[in-house]
Amino acid sequence: MNKSLLTVLCAAGVLIGSTDAYTQEKDMPPPPKAGDEMLPPPPHGPEMRKHKKPEFADKMHKKMAEKFAKDLGLTEEQQKKAEELRKAGREKMDPLFEEMRKIHEKIYKVSEENLKEFEAILTPEQKAKLEKMKAERKSFHKGRKDGRKMKKQDKKD
Repeated sequence: MNKSLLTVLCAAGVLIGSTDAYTQEKDMPPPPKAGDEMLPPPPHGPEMRKHKKPEFADKMHKKMAEKFAKDLGLTEEQQKKAEELRKAGREKMDPLFEEMRKIHEKIYKVSEENLKEFEAILTPEQKAKLEKMKAERKSFHKGRKDGRKMKKQDKKD
């Protein structure tokens, strides 16, 4: 009797575990294509990130501030104080953001140099293959970006 019960419990545990593993495996992204595992980092840097116009940032801030005020039930006095605090905090953070921008530029330059050095050790065939891989990666990221835009549009509709 005990052996039968133990056997049933073990079988149930195996089934439950395999079902869980199957669902986790199904949700995972596909593995990279052969050869894609050790790609150099994609180009990045200042020109890859287009900074938004200040008018857009101001518009977004105003929209968020209004939502916070409404959701939290802030009084006019609290809203004015919150705006003062935001401006004071921004004044403190601006120099730090500038430092970060300069550091990102340095990182970008080092990354670009590293990529050029990497490309220098490749044969012409490998360079052609690398360019093809870069184009595929760019296409993939563009597709993801377009997909996110479509999701945002769906939410608005």
